[in-house]
Amino acid sequence: MEFVKEYDYSDVYLKPQKCIIHSRSECNTSVTLGKRTFKMPVYPSNMKSVVNQYTCAYLASKGWFYSMHRFDVELEQFARYMTDLNYFVSISLGINLDSKENFERMVKAGFNPEYITIDVANAWTERVKDTIKMIQDSCSSFLIVGNVSCAEAVDELADWGADACKCGQAVGRVCTTRNKTGFSGGIVSNIIDCVENTKSDIPIIADGGVGEHGDIAKSLSLGSYMVMCGSLFAGYDQSAGDIISFPNEEHGEIQYKEYYGSASEHNKGEYRNIEGKKIMIPYRGDMYKLLIELREDLQSSISYAGVRDLEGLRRIKKLIVINK
Repeated sequence: MEFVKEYDYSDVYLKPQKCIIHSRSECNTSVTLGKRTFKMPVYPSNMKSVVNQYTCAYLASKGWFYSMHRFDVELEQFARYMTDLNYFVSISLGINLDSKENFERMVKAGFNPEYITIDVANAWTERVKDTIKMIQDSCSSFLIVGNVSCAEAVDELADWGADACKCGQAVGRVCTTRNKTGFSGGIVSNIIDCVENTKSDIPIIADGGVGEHGDIAKSLSLGSYMVMCGSLFAGYDQSAGDIISFPNEEHGEIQYKEYYGSASEHNKGEYRNIEGKKIMIPYRGDMYKLLIELREDLQSSISYAGVRDLEGLRRIKKLIVINK
């Protein structure tokens, strides 16, 4: 039996370096994925309780990347909606027959999404290989494939045709996979393995485990190319879901939005193969303030790293490990 210490974002911090810029506003947070450049290397998880078509349109209008979730979405309708608004199309697919037929209807209608995310709890499976081939036979989309947790899986997905790979399994706030199956791993350890031990050069997107804004800088300093966050983007006006009010003796009422995992019964509609749960996120108002704060905080991180941009941040690898 092999015992390995696993690290999460809360286990590590970054060591400050000599600042080389006059103002944090000089720091460049932009990132290029596929043929487009986006303002930030951060985007919401493709979860039904986080994004809907209005969330996607809002983010695209602000110059941010997005990925629409794959649950109860008519892909042709969504692609038409985004195209009519003159925004790029970024969708998610599963690996079952329904997803294939949904995809084929969209292609038949003449849509070629710029980005497609193959969204599977464990993407290291031959069925993902078949799905990649199906997409490549019909579209010229940039393919993001996930999720996996080790370099061997990244290598195989890259060989199958993935353009980017999502790293991180059982680390999300509403994921119960580690409790239900016994399988998991620290997100920091997953990123290090996927980035440093892979034979491929495809971008690694770190998915899950972000509890604080500074975790984004930690992730990028480990070599991840982009970071996906769930609960961080939940609860806003532009987030998916309705505002729910609860009576409160002191404040009259408190407002929340539901946030639940993709493998929860709230997303599946039945109690079968459950590996997720639901929590309530306090209502947070306009998402614009989050977008501004995330960018300002990442600019500060870049300045503390003694660099000017994301490429510099990815090269520093100056981590302080906190032993619990």
